Amino acid sequence: MHGLKTTGYKAGLNALYWSGAHRLFAPHVRGAGAILMFHHVRAAGRSGFRPNAHLEVTPGFLGQVVERITARGLDIVDLDEASRRLADPGARRFVVLTFDDGYRNNFTEAYPVLKALRAPFTLYVATGLIDRTAVPWWEVMVSLVEQTPRLKMRIGDRVFDLPTATLSEKRGAARTLALQLCSVAEDAQRDAIDRAAAVYGVDTQQMLAREMMSWDEVRALTADTLVTIGAHTVGHYALARLERGRAMREMDESRDRIEAMTGRRPRHFAYPYGSHRTVGEREFDLASDLGFTTAVTTRRGVLGPESRLTALPRISMNGHYQSTRYLDLLLSGVPIALERRIRGWVGRPASPSAR
Repeated sequence: MHGLKTTGYKAGLNALYWSGAHRLFAPHVRGAGAILMFHHVRAAGRSGFRPNAHLEVTPGFLGQVVERITARGLDIVDLDEASRRLADPGARRFVVLTFDDGYRNNFTEAYPVLKALRAPFTLYVATGLIDRTAVPWWEVMVSLVEQTPRLKMRIGDRVFDLPTATLSEKRGAARTLALQLCSVAEDAQRDAIDRAAAVYGVDTQQMLAREMMSWDEVRALTADTLVTIGAHTVGHYALARLERGRAMREMDESRDRIEAMTGRRPRHFAYPYGSHRTVGEREFDLASDLGFTTAVTTRRGVLGPESRLTALPRISMNGHYQSTRYLDLLLSGVPIALERRIRGWVGRPASPSAR
């Protein structure tokens, strides 16, 4: 199903691009700038089972993104400069590059590309992943499905017994498990992952050591003026699903930990997951109360003077769309404006009396 949605959306983007309509309407909807969102940066995987492929781009594509942005006459700036430009109607358009979670390949693969091109970027660190006290459950889930011919897993009060021998079965199991893991409480989600990892022998500590940065690597990035380190909670929880005090601690303690380990106190924050279901007004107010200069979501959009600094939208650099054609389209703001218009039509009452 995800593949069909990707194919359909890509066809729509291609039609829009070749029509040239994005160039015509861009001046009206492109905004003052945009924040791009990345996760993994690494060579393309060869396995047919890659449920998280949307979170991966290659180092080569990252370089193309930077070069394309520059060729379009846009400035790549850090978040402090972006905040200043949003307050100045006459400022030049800009792009901010952001990377979530703290994956080691951001240091080994992305950083050399960005360093060579002199492109500033922000790395949002979930401190529990660096301290090895939290696990990236989405990565553990993939390992569980990948290495077993059949997977039995309790999630909350339900037990799932899923065939995972064939590629088709693995894809189906991953979809089912991801949906269920995101539907239970955050602690139940982690309990389910921890139990299954123990049963099937997935060494999560080894995974963390392999996949996530060390504090030495974070400190090395901190020393470079091109790099901004932002906070991303401790345990990478969906904040809207935690009680208020715990959500605040997740935000504040991650900032404290980064300061303790790097000597610099983060001014910028990224909400884990960042969707409408996982972050809302309460969290936006918490980020403001805690004194963060900016906080970013994953809600898709461009930036303008009306943008709320603790609820900034981003544009995902989706691994299924690694072409500068799609970058041009998304930076134009036109696909995003069309999506919002379509949602408005779909959600519009049948008649005025229906309000």
